[in-house]
Amino acid sequence: MNKMFRLAAFVALSCFCTTTTLGAGFGLYEFSARGNAMGGAVLAGEAEPASLALNPALITDLKGTQLQLGVTEITASAKVNYNGEGQSPDRVWWTLPTFYYTQQLFEDWYFGLGAFPRFGLSGTYPDKNWAGATDVYDVDVQSYSVQPTIAFQATDRFSVAAGAEIMYFEFSEGKRIPLGPLGHNDLEVEGDSWGLGAILAMAYKANDKVNLGASFRTRVKQGLDGTSKFSNPMTIPGVGAFIDGSAHGDIMLPAQLALGISYRPIDDLLIEFNWTNIFWSSFDDLTISFEHMPGTGASGSSRQKKEWKDTYRMGLGAEYTLSNVVKLRGSYIFDKTPTNDDYMDVLVPVSNRHLFGTGIGLNLGKGFILDASYTFLIGEGMSGTNIENGASVRYGQAFSHMAGLSLRYIL
Repeated sequence: MNKMFRLAAFVALSCFCTTTTLGAGFGLYEFSARGNAMGGAVLAGEAEPASLALNPALITDLKGTQLQLGVTEITASAKVNYNGEGQSPDRVWWTLPTFYYTQQLFEDWYFGLGAFPRFGLSGTYPDKNWAGATDVYDVDVQSYSVQPTIAFQATDRFSVAAGAEIMYFEFSEGKRIPLGPLGHNDLEVEGDSWGLGAILAMAYKANDKVNLGASFRTRVKQGLDGTSKFSNPMTIPGVGAFIDGSAHGDIMLPAQLALGISYRPIDDLLIEFNWTNIFWSSFDDLTISFEHMPGTGASGSSRQKKEWKDTYRMGLGAEYTLSNVVKLRGSYIFDKTPTNDDYMDVLVPVSNRHLFGTGIGLNLGKGFILDASYTFLIGEGMSGTNIENGASVRYGQAFSHMAGLSLRYIL
């Protein structure tokens, strides 16, 4: 009875935590407090239910039934200069909730269900009159993935897993359209869609000290349907037509290949290195088709070239078991930007990122494990142009604070 009561309370708390989904940055990697503290270097070492997000083959180490819920709170500051005029997005807090469930089905077969955000972006430039508002003054991207997974322990040392990713994706942006002496008109475009992808993974225990892990996520195509609205719908003879209507846009979210190796030099110390390739070249443009094209009123489309590059993210993490109750963690991550300096804009005003993480794990007893993390991010500056409109763009140094909390329950 006590176990059933704790399980009910755990699920109820999960539902409460997942009522808000906001993202910071386009690619999100904050899947658990332990993962945050380890710099994402959790593909090959010890398993947790959150392993579903990075290497689900590891869940064959999770016996019985396990649940895990978590949340990461993020705040960030950045500055961008567009044609010599500077602006900083509003500084707010974003919430990234996660939930995981794993179940041993048979001796060698395991099932997992994860729910987590993988892509997100939110930013508002407070002054709509600044030069960059013609590019964008407000943007919001939200996504949430649900991933059912099957894992199989082929041998004592080798496991594989396969899962389907069902992703909800929502996009909105606002920009200012200059009308010369007549002033301006504000355009807001929004839409949402569902996309389908997959993940394949493996885990291999080379010996008592070295483990290997790998996973591959496929691309996810999102065909967004929505609306375009103007702050002042109108038709001006000799200037153009600005009519509300439907809008559609396709976004190809990138595939990812992640590799990890862990090493345990002594029983109480785990060190892991992770390398992730993100194939951002799939995001080559942002094309929006309008029922009523701004300026003409006829059907048409606008295309903004992005030409993002394939990039990588690497992390080094360490975990030290201080006692049966306490584990200490620390990490460093280098996250290389995919932004092409010939097509810079104000959508994601951050270049290469350096992340420094720390955290603690506490065994609370009675099947509960609590993890906490803190990560400090420093974003490098970057200068370039947008050869489509001739704008000069510079990103200033950016900073972010991330606090994570996860609660795990082992039945």
